[in-house]
Amino acid sequence: MAKKCYNTFVVAECKSGKAILVTSSARKATETLCKGRRIEVWNANRKVETIYAKQPREKSPMQPYIQAEREYIGQKQKAAEERNRCRRIARL
Repeated sequence: MAKKCYNTFVVAECKSGKAILVTSSARKATETLCKGRRIEVWNANRKVETIYAKQPREKSPMQPYIQAEREYIGQKQKAAEERNRCRRIARL
């Protein structure tokens, strides 16, 4: 079975290079992006991309990461609902 690698987002000051936030949430990283900051996207210990400017939602370079995060959360929600459904049957 192949190991799945997750993205890590590092929000850093452009001038000093100091990391402000390290998160796996694309939405959280996008919200903290402003002038003078950048987002570095890391996957499997390699820098994949650097994003400097916030853009409209349709053209945003963060949009594929946000969409993947939403799909992942949806899968987790469905799995949790299925587990809960099985638990209710077992308790009856």
